[in-house]
Amino acid sequence: MKMTKILQPTKAYLDIVQKESKTLTEALKDQLLILDLNGTLVSRNKKNKSMYVRPYSKEFFDYIFENFTVMLWSSAQTHSVKYMSRAFGSHAEKITVTWDRHHFGLSKIDFNRKVVTIKNLDKVWKYFGGKYDATNTVLLDDSPEKTVMQPYNAIHPAEFVHHNNEFILSGEAELLNVVDYLQKLQFQSNIANYIKQFPYKSNLKHEKNTTVVEYFQFTNEYSAPTIIDLDITATLKEIKL
Repeated sequence: MKMTKILQPTKAYLDIVQKESKTLTEALKDQLLILDLNGTLVSRNKKNKSMYVRPYSKEFFDYIFENFTVMLWSSAQTHSVKYMSRAFGSHAEKITVTWDRHHFGLSKIDFNRKVVTIKNLDKVWKYFGGKYDATNTVLLDDSPEKTVMQPYNAIHPAEFVHHNNEFILSGEAELLNVVDYLQKLQFQSNIANYIKQFPYKSNLKHEKNTTVVEYFQFTNEYSAPTIIDLDITATLKEIKL
């Protein structure tokens, strides 16, 4: 019987995690921020080939591209990543590197089926030639199971699902909450140590909760997004969530 390999952090990684983070007097602006796409920043509607961008994306993008080196790493296939990347607008040219499903080392069988994909940051750190490591890297991903190799370098926002009843009724401001947390990380000498001590927590009752989102149709790659409010019943029926 084939045994399933259990993935877990290496001793070398855990040794870095244990090094106490010091609070700096000035914010760092050279840390690496790795972004997931679907479920983290956007919510896709495969039925009509469209997507909804999480509320406060403009504020979030303005902040991160000013303060971090930004990379994308999605488990989606190349064409889907291209479509979803439209969410970044003019910021897209500032993305340092984009990785998709081809960057997980999957077998041909697993590449075309739904399997858990592991984002091993050792691959990223090797790619950048040692410039980044556990002390200065943040991964934003709604799926904790993908970050088991380096769990203390990850921020896990609540999954963004545009047709979720709770979201439609109450809205959210998750990206503003993430910005607040990232601002704290900018003053830390060891991100992994800080996240282990003070892990990210979602705030579902943020005072700025909203249901206003950007809506993209993939059928026209040059069209501008439509701004819609998903708590309007008529709008929901019109665009057929």
